[in-house]
Amino acid sequence: MTKTKRNLTALAILATIGLLGAIPAAAQTTVEVTASWTPPTEGSPVHHYILQLSTDGGPFTTVGSVTGTSYVLDLEVGQTYVARVAGVDDDARQGPFSEDSDPYSPDVGPPGQPGKPIIM
Repeated sequence: MTKTKRNLTALAILATIGLLGAIPAAAQTTVEVTASWTPPTEGSPVHHYILQLSTDGGPFTTVGSVTGTSYVLDLEVGQTYVARVAGVDDDARQGPFSEDSDPYSPDVGPPGQPGKPIIM
């Protein structure tokens, strides 16, 4: 039996008898955030919006077509994002893009609460 197999077997035995604490989960790499905006006050009624994101100063790319005034995004930790949005009317005419959002860098926050210790 190789050393790796022995170590894995030992971990499995310890976990089975409750002597091994929880193995830490992988670090969280994405954060769910909501982008929201107000509708335009001029021009034709908006049928839907085009939402675009720029990542780390790169070009804007379309994230989606949105019928409401908010959209849930999964953003990667360690990147900086800027969003913009434009309205499209029933005749498929697109209005101008909004001003760019302030830059946003997702943060997962501090570590969560660990599991309850077991004393044997």
